[in-house]
Amino acid sequence: MSIKSLLQVREVSIEFRTRMGPVKVADHISFEIKSGETLCLLGESGCGKSVIALSILGLLPENTVVTGEILYRGKDLLSMSTKERRKTRGREIAMIFEQPMSCLNPVMKIGEQIAETLRANYGTGNREARKEAERRMDEVGIPSRRFFDFPHELSGGMQQRVMIAMALACNPNLLIADEPTTALDLTVQRQILDLLRDLKDRYGASLLIITHDLGVAAEMSDAVGVMYAGSLMEYSPVHEFFQCPGHPYSNALLNVISGRELRPIPGNVPNLTELPPGCPFHLRCDQAEAICRIKRPDPVYNGHRMERCHFARYDQSRKTNQSFQA
Repeated sequence: MSIKSLLQVREVSIEFRTRMGPVKVADHISFEIKSGETLCLLGESGCGKSVIALSILGLLPENTVVTGEILYRGKDLLSMSTKERRKTRGREIAMIFEQPMSCLNPVMKIGEQIAETLRANYGTGNREARKEAERRMDEVGIPSRRFFDFPHELSGGMQQRVMIAMALACNPNLLIADEPTTALDLTVQRQILDLLRDLKDRYGASLLIITHDLGVAAEMSDAVGVMYAGSLMEYSPVHEFFQCPGHPYSNALLNVISGRELRPIPGNVPNLTELPPGCPFHLRCDQAEAICRIKRPDPVYNGHRMERCHFARYDQSRKTNQSFQA
């Protein structure tokens, strides 16, 4: 593992046990986040992005089987006890969830919800917790006079700021933001992204952003991981991804917004309960050949880039990536 690597996800597969049988929602996912780096996991809804984030925090339901390794500062989160995971969650790794109104307690004042984060993690006294909560509110642009407001009294953007204040309350080293700009108008989106960038730089934290928005990925990230139907199809530095995307799916995503007309990708994302054999993207790929319908492609690496395609441009003889190895 790289010396500066804060988080390393290694060959992680996630399977839900359902009445209809096991459903694999993530298949051998590998990536890393260095200290101070921002990684965007990019892809269509239902591709497994949020599930990966929840597996890092240990918040998946009990009917879930997770294999592989999730190394945080060299320690495998998956092998930790429940008590150890609870200490890591919030203090070391925190998450800003999608749809803040569904995550905030509707009958609890917003200031108290931020203060409760400190009391729960550090046993902070009420007076000190309130003082720190007010400081965090001011830091994210919420006037302290709104300490006693309830969530429904705030706009969507202000609710998202409360979620950011709660996530930052314990100064985590890694902040996970799941679709942080969903359902916000363009002006508020800009404010939230600027706030996240400013706070990340101020505290030297690393950031994992879950998004389907190519604009967010282009503006915020140092590296991009492209997911499709539970698989990581490409992993690349952000400038290389947008200048020279490798995987046909990446090309198709960028082509959707290029030019004056929308060019949607034909077909639909396959159902995870009925994944086709071979490459999961072959049914929608205009470059697919016979092997794509039969064999699942292995990842092909070139330095810090990865492409999961039978016809990858990278050196096929290189089967490992040093940045992913311990």
